[in-house]
Amino acid sequence: MSYSWDNDAMDDALKRIRDYSTLRGIEFKPTAELIWEIAHSQRRPEIAPPLDMVKAEVMKAVEVALADFVGMREREGGALLKDFLVRLAHLRTHVEAVAQRAPHVVANYRDQLLQRLRQGGLELDLADERVLKEIALFADRCDLSEEVTRFRSHLDQFEALVTSAGEVGRKAEFILQELGREVHTMGSKANDLLISKAVIAMKNELERVREQTANVE
Repeated sequence: MSYSWDNDAMDDALKRIRDYSTLRGIEFKPTAELIWEIAHSQRRPEIAPPLDMVKAEVMKAVEVALADFVGMREREGGALLKDFLVRLAHLRTHVEAVAQRAPHVVANYRDQLLQRLRQGGLELDLADERVLKEIALFADRCDLSEEVTRFRSHLDQFEALVTSAGEVGRKAEFILQELGREVHTMGSKANDLLISKAVIAMKNELERVREQTANVE
């Protein structure tokens, strides 16, 4: 139980002592010790008001606090969504760069292969079965069409998820794992500097998205 000073009672006690001193012809000079003793004797316990008297005010304060909390979360969510959409746009740009560059990889490899053969003293042309087989094998190994298609699909799924009103966290983590898997495959199959740079950029963006996803419920 806590106590508070009863100022009115203290004033009344001091007045009574002053009046008594005047009546008896005694000079009255209150000291700090006297005031402390009077204050201590006039303490009164603080009693909380009945619940029905403060319920309305308490509920009003709770509602204001909850409204502020919801508003803060909505602002944070809006900022996160904006960041997600910007990074998804970057990822789309990078994967489209991969898609545009991929068809040129085989042609470049073919030219490099023929150049190496000529430098080695082997005069073979593109009609040679051995050259065609080597080029076909390389084209199959570095074909990124499936990875690009799946990556695009996962990006669409992720964007639909973060713009929805449902739960995001666990589903987002799963989609990010799939996106990371496709990027890793692109990187391992790519035999081209420009594609490798795009893959590195996508990995960086995915890491930033993953960090932001940790702030989403």
